[in-house]
Amino acid sequence: MNRIFFFSSASLLLAAWLLNPALDYGTSSVDAAAASARTADAITAAVKKVASKLSVRQREKALFDFKDEERLNWHFIPRPRKGLALSEMNDAQKKFVQNLLIVSLGEKGARTVEEVRSLEGILRSIEGPNRRFSRDPEHYYLSIFGTPGSKEKWGWRFEGHHLCLNFTLQGKSVLSATPLFYGANPAMVQSGPRKGLRVLGKVEDLARQLMRSLDESQLKTALGKSKPEEIKATQAATYDARLPLGLPGSSMNEVQVKTLTQLVLEHTGNLEKDLRKEMEISLTKKVADIQLAWRGKLGAGEGHSFIVHGPDFIISYANFQNNAAHIHSALRARKGEFGIDSEK
Repeated sequence: MNRIFFFSSASLLLAAWLLNPALDYGTSSVDAAAASARTADAITAAVKKVASKLSVRQREKALFDFKDEERLNWHFIPRPRKGLALSEMNDAQKKFVQNLLIVSLGEKGARTVEEVRSLEGILRSIEGPNRRFSRDPEHYYLSIFGTPGSKEKWGWRFEGHHLCLNFTLQGKSVLSATPLFYGANPAMVQSGPRKGLRVLGKVEDLARQLMRSLDESQLKTALGKSKPEEIKATQAATYDARLPLGLPGSSMNEVQVKTLTQLVLEHTGNLEKDLRKEMEISLTKKVADIQLAWRGKLGAGEGHSFIVHGPDFIISYANFQNNAAHIHSALRARKGEFGIDSEK
């Protein structure tokens, strides 16, 4: 049985910093504002570049009013979608979209997007000609809401099966970079040239590693009695579900805090560095308040789901479909998504 060490806030801060010294957010508010403005400018320029290269017909599909109800109508299931599909773009236009992904998500996040899309081709082979859905890596849609660069709020979305990116900006500020959703089916590719690919494998491994490190008392606090579930609020415009109580960082030992930190960073790392700072501050200043709540089994191939939530973010994860080989993972902010809070 592992011994539980109850750390002070200072000790927890040290543990998180030792894991990732880059999590040093002691820079001045002026520097932070300047970095945020540069990121907003880069995203705005990238969206403008894409929009400027679209034909009249393409713009009719891609452009929406900011107040259009479609802006909040996001989802990760295979379904008919509005917006302009990659399949309707030429190679040059697709490169501009790729640049938009890189300046918004960073290299890691953009790579994850491409890996999620690549699984559609694998599903197409698995399901065969009588499949229910198209399973096309090009059926991912760009939508632009409002006027990029305007003093008024505007936003953009890139969405398809198992993928949804949502950004809201105003002037030189990125108001929101979530909801951010990635999925993986199959969770591990079983055959073919990409055999062994696990798009979200590190997330699953870190979460299971953390759970298996808990002692009996910690497990009792972290585990719930209900079955694994898909949290409906994961897809809501505003995450308004009651968050389950779990095991807080204050009840974890140093090694467990490091694993918890890695797990959160694996999610926030899919955003450009200046867009994830607020969430990652929780890992240096508020890690004691981050909670882990798990449902289901702990073994590989066994259905499970979990929520990790802190003062600034929520991670909602489920893997119980297809014999626990079908992952849904969402990163949500506790406030300000879609710029909604600031509209109140």
